[in-house]
Amino acid sequence: MSVCYVEWIPEWITDHAELQIRMEEGKAVKKIVACLIAALSLLAFTLPLQAADEVHLYINSEKMNTDAAPVLVNGRMLVALASLKKLNLDLQWNHETKQVTVASPRAKSKLVLTVGSKTAVLGDTTMTLDVPARLIKDRVYVPVRFVSEAFQADVKWLPEINSVVIRSADKKEMYEALYHGDDLVEARKIAISLPTEDVNTLGSTGEMHSHTFIFPEGEALRYYYEWGNLLSYYEIKHDVKRLVWEGVLGAEQGVYAQERGVRPPEEKSRVYFNLDRFQSDVVHYWKEGGGEMLHGNTRPGKYVDSPMANAVQPIPDEVRIDQVK
Repeated sequence: MSVCYVEWIPEWITDHAELQIRMEEGKAVKKIVACLIAALSLLAFTLPLQAADEVHLYINSEKMNTDAAPVLVNGRMLVALASLKKLNLDLQWNHETKQVTVASPRAKSKLVLTVGSKTAVLGDTTMTLDVPARLIKDRVYVPVRFVSEAFQADVKWLPEINSVVIRSADKKEMYEALYHGDDLVEARKIAISLPTEDVNTLGSTGEMHSHTFIFPEGEALRYYYEWGNLLSYYEIKHDVKRLVWEGVLGAEQGVYAQERGVRPPEEKSRVYFNLDRFQSDVVHYWKEGGGEMLHGNTRPGKYVDSPMANAVQPIPDEVRIDQVK
């Protein structure tokens, strides 16, 4: 009879062996992670160009829609050269010399930038750039602040709306009147005339012959526009006009059959400017609760001249209260 002997192996030995295996596995994982980190670091070093996700560019309150998105290079925003045409600039590209020449009818000096060079020439002055102009996907990109300010435009980066906002030199006085001026008529005309990227999703279900602008008493930076029975509420901030709320008036005053957005709270008092449905240059205007309806003819403003904005008239004894500090 044969006897089979099975050798007993203590548990601490098997536990120790398993621990050794796990330690070796841990070392291997750490080596892999270290290699990945090194590879990513090298990639980040060799690719300093970052796409600026969802960065918007506004020039004189108009959003520039382009298929060439802004990019961020070493902390500086670059935009496609064609995006700056709204600054009333003459832009010329020389393919052979890889140079961009920028001119303005308001400026005597021309700006010359060379792709890849940190040196630019403005008139007779040589200037140094933090980031040079670049060719990206067959588009010429230039540092937006440098080019804009070379022609006396104001440039602001607004992280809260992820946007670059530019005011051209010829519009600075207009924006000063909009935000800081005492003249309510001028400020309101400007507010109405500013472009907006927003469009109504609701439509009027009533007659669409009458145009009425409604402002809170003493204010210019927010207003309602009534067309038929559709009421749209706009607010202006950082040069951008947004459609905040819209509602379709129901059968009763203050009741809405449809609405979208955040309805603003009721103001204590409003002023109204209504374009006559039969005479497009005649305006009826009044203060809520004032009891008297006035009328006059549309007149162009100092800064804008548009059929709608010209409806605004001076309201007796009204004083502006919403200037931006």
